[in-house]
Amino acid sequence: MIKSWLVNRDRVKIIIYLIVISCSIGICLLGIRINAKQQHQRKIEYAEATVENEAVKIKQLNKQVRQFYRNDEQEFLTDSIKESSIKEVEGKIAAVKYEAEDFGLNSKEFSTGHTEIGQRKIELTNSIKNVRKKYTIQNEITKLLVQGPTDWSVKDETLVISEEATAEKITRIREKLSGNTGAWHDAITLLLDEIDTQVTQYSELEKSINLMREGEELTSNANSENYILNYNQLELIKNETLRNRLSDKLDIIGKLLDNIPVNVGPNVIEEEVLLPESG
Repeated sequence: MIKSWLVNRDRVKIIIYLIVISCSIGICLLGIRINAKQQHQRKIEYAEATVENEAVKIKQLNKQVRQFYRNDEQEFLTDSIKESSIKEVEGKIAAVKYEAEDFGLNSKEFSTGHTEIGQRKIELTNSIKNVRKKYTIQNEITKLLVQGPTDWSVKDETLVISEEATAEKITRIREKLSGNTGAWHDAITLLLDEIDTQVTQYSELEKSINLMREGEELTSNANSENYILNYNQLELIKNETLRNRLSDKLDIIGKLLDNIPVNVGPNVIEEEVLLPESG
């Protein structure tokens, strides 16, 4: 009898323990659920407050983008523009949040639409891309010149191509200009035309000079008339280094021509011709 009573008492204790444990677990789970719900609500409130602040940030960023230009026409960039400044604004624009996904929320939970902020971010993104494009093109053009333009809005007749300038590089820059219009586009196009003209002048003169000589031998194109014609065109080459390079080639050709006896050889010279002095 006593043994049976003790067994029943142990069973009651176990049942009580199980009830207590179950209640404790239930309370913990309920607390976790309530806490999670509260945290989620705070997340939504934070997202809505952040988006409201983003509207102010967008205005500030729009002002920063405008400051990259000389005036409100937003055509020509300021002379003081720097890569680091553009990169900084690009980062700030990319960081603007306005969609539910930006905060890890479901679109149904994010009651504030804020489509206007989204549209303004897209416009800002396009604006800074345009700044970046102009800045990049101007840098690429500068590398094709001995000295970059002091004023990109004015045609400069004194510009001189660098040794790095090639027709291929000019073509690539022109391709990047595709889709652009306005005063900046027109000014850059005129500038590229001038660079292209100088590159073409050098290339054609170099080709003409090279046709007069093959190794250490003169070709059928090597005669006093072509020599003088090419020599007189040296003044068209504005880059001193490039001009000297062609002048050196002409010096060698001139010396080879001087060594050809009158009325002898494949290049028959009818009379003595006084060639321009080398250098």
